[in-house]
Amino acid sequence: MGLKEEYITVAENRIRYIEKGEGPPLILLHGMGGSLEWWQYNLDALSQKCRVIAFDFPGFGYSSLPDFRFKLDSVPDFMAALLNAFQLTRASLLGNSMGGLFALITAAKIPERIERLILVNNAGFGPKLSFLLRLGTVFPFGELALTIRNRYTARFFLSRLFNDPKKIPYHLIPKVLEIFDPLPMRKFFLRLLRSGVNLKGLREKIWVQVLDSTASLPKKTLIVWGADDRVIPVYQAQVGKELIKNSRLHVFKKCGHLPQVEWPEEFNRLVLEFMES
Repeated sequence: MGLKEEYITVAENRIRYIEKGEGPPLILLHGMGGSLEWWQYNLDALSQKCRVIAFDFPGFGYSSLPDFRFKLDSVPDFMAALLNAFQLTRASLLGNSMGGLFALITAAKIPERIERLILVNNAGFGPKLSFLLRLGTVFPFGELALTIRNRYTARFFLSRLFNDPKKIPYHLIPKVLEIFDPLPMRKFFLRLLRSGVNLKGLREKIWVQVLDSTASLPKKTLIVWGADDRVIPVYQAQVGKELIKNSRLHVFKKCGHLPQVEWPEEFNRLVLEFMES
């Protein structure tokens, strides 16, 4: 990405991050199994108007593995500690998939510290998830999928995230395989996945909690979705639009689970317009 990665201690975790730009702070939250590399098409553009911070969650990318206490309920506390570490009183959150769910939960728990919310194909607006993701919660299918990982299986799983195969960043496959090489990382991934998802989909206690807490979310919320998302169906975007007052919804046509990668120029322009509105 042409930027120097740095490390900062947050709630006793060694967190890898990249920071660029000046202006209103905007924190980027990656998805399940992701890392800050998945914002490589957005950092330069967004940093022209914002102070952008992209980081790896504990247990992902090159951040340290958290202890057993790191789970969904602890995310708001971690995010509050992250804001403190960067000396931020308030910030806007841009989260994709799992990162969007984490952004939702954080904004509901500490709304006084969240300025704006940008949710991209986020989990939390309903139980339905892709079959492959749900199957990964069943022993030993998840373990097998991570054990036989290679460039071919990585290409297959990445293809499920995109509408247009030509837009898949295949150059990230070695990075993905490297990140998932250590056994403790794989064990943490499955533990966190299974804490929030089962064979039926997103666990009921999570999406019910999200639906109940929408009234306390920031007034300015942008929901972004890919019309052809095979991980989290697009109807959930409309659910979010109806639940969150004064929210805006933009659906990208011919787009999968990662609009920020599949349609980066249009995505960046949309986010900047929202941040300036």
